[in-house]
Amino acid sequence: MSQRASGYKRQPDEAYETPAWVVAALLAQLRAPIRCARDPADRNSGHLVAALRNLGVNAVGTAEDFLTLAAPPAEVDAIITNPPYGQNCRGELTMRFIEHALKLPVPRVAMLLRNDFDSAFNRQHLFSRCADFAGKVVLLNRIKWFEGPSGPSDNHAWFLWSRTHLGPPTIGYGARVEMNAGGAS
Repeated sequence: MSQRASGYKRQPDEAYETPAWVVAALLAQLRAPIRCARDPADRNSGHLVAALRNLGVNAVGTAEDFLTLAAPPAEVDAIITNPPYGQNCRGELTMRFIEHALKLPVPRVAMLLRNDFDSAFNRQHLFSRCADFAGKVVLLNRIKWFEGPSGPSDNHAWFLWSRTHLGPPTIGYGARVEMNAGGAS
């Protein structure tokens, strides 16, 4: 199956605003609550951090270079982010974000990625060969990143890693209509 072009123009610094329903879909699937989260890719708008806060998570964003961060603040128990893909959109920068996040002393990591991000052979050290890979939450609705006539063409999922994960990865599903019933948009 080929994918059509979305019609979206690339945004400088990949300043895409993560909608609140996408965050609510993640939190609805997590078994343990998140006390404090950090969004290392929160370069501009703060929408992901705001959505986490609106859903009861003590969240902080950063403007510093995440890839140089030696340790997050002590109270952070999760890194939750929509990482940048990089200029060529092939995911090399995203891989560096994941690899760096997994080196930090944080119990959980959640990355919003294209649904097939785990399909590439050269990424299996992050997925099938990674004991901390806990699974993913597949979004059943496509994310509309911008207002206007263009429509989304990519499917997304939250990919999850946990230091306490045992067993095979699990899969969950989240939909915008389910989240709206709970008050998120």
